[in-house]
Amino acid sequence: MSIQIAASTLVEISNPHFAKGYRLGRIWYFSSLAERTGEPDDEYLLVNIHSYCEKGLHQDPEWLAERVGFLLGMVSGLWIPEG
Repeated sequence: MSIQIAASTLVEISNPHFAKGYRLGRIWYFSSLAERTGEPDDEYLLVNIHSYCEKGLHQDPEWLAERVGFLLGMVSGLWIPEG
């Protein structure tokens, strides 16, 4: 008998593009700990979201879902340990 442990996420994820971005954001967060200073903060998130808006990414909902998923995955590293 095998036991499955559900992965913790900040939000329930059903969109595959968001899920991909979320996973990549967590990988980035935990793999870049030694290289960066500080944690992602509101300014970092707002600058990135603003750049997505300037680039007109709302025209490509799949790409936008992946990028927003990436940001949330990255921030989740603050609260959900690597597992």
